[in-house]
Amino acid sequence: MEILSFFQKQKNKNKKIIIDSTLSEYKVRTRKHLELHTKISSLAEETKCYKYWISDDIEVNDSIIFQKYLDCFNHIIGIGIDKNYDNIEDIVVKPNEYCLSDQFFNLFIDLNDLIISPSEDHYITLIEDFLSLGVSLGYTEEQIEQALINQWLKTF
Repeated sequence: MEILSFFQKQKNKNKKIIIDSTLSEYKVRTRKHLELHTKISSLAEETKCYKYWISDDIEVNDSIIFQKYLDCFNHIIGIGIDKNYDNIEDIVVKPNEYCLSDQFFNLFIDLNDLIISPSEDHYITLIEDFLSLGVSLGYTEEQIEQALINQWLKTF
């Protein structure tokens, strides 16, 4: 998937965000990581993939899941911009054999790796695993790209 253009679009969107000037750079960065953890958790909650008991009342809303997925993806792109990993051109999207709960668990590990040992390689792994989650959720690269483009068009 070509993602270089996503970085530019997110940079334009970020220009409209007013950051609390009383916060140190460290606190802003920490809160952005916490926000991503929270958003990924919310996405996992919406999929109900964490359920380990048998129940007939499990309902999921595919539209909400997709919106939360896109929100997480935008946030991941934003973190890449903050860390100057915004020169990545393409990411290979691979199907994943893991169940959804394992994929979410791996995303938390990826994010923690990025926090503890920041590197472009860890960032790329996070994006690859997140895009792989999208495939597992039933989204194509084209659906994701088009939805993000539509979001940006609404923003500007």
